[in-house]
Amino acid sequence: MTHYIKVAIFRGKSLRPVPSGASKGKGKDKDTRYIDIHQGYELDEAQMANWVKQAAALPGFLGPGP
Repeated sequence: MTHYIKVAIFRGKSLRPVPSGASKGKGKDKDTRYIDIHQGYELDEAQMANWVKQAAALPGFLGPGP
């Protein structure tokens, strides 16, 4: 059994570099990108942090609560 976490980044197509996990299937959102973090996988933490910062700056992010 493979254990992993799937991270969805809405409007992920606008991130640089673009995460490789594209939406698949008819009617899927072509701008969403997915990052699969597998158990035992060496995560590029700097790149992941960069994508999160970029995603947080996109229109539609509400930011931290009160």
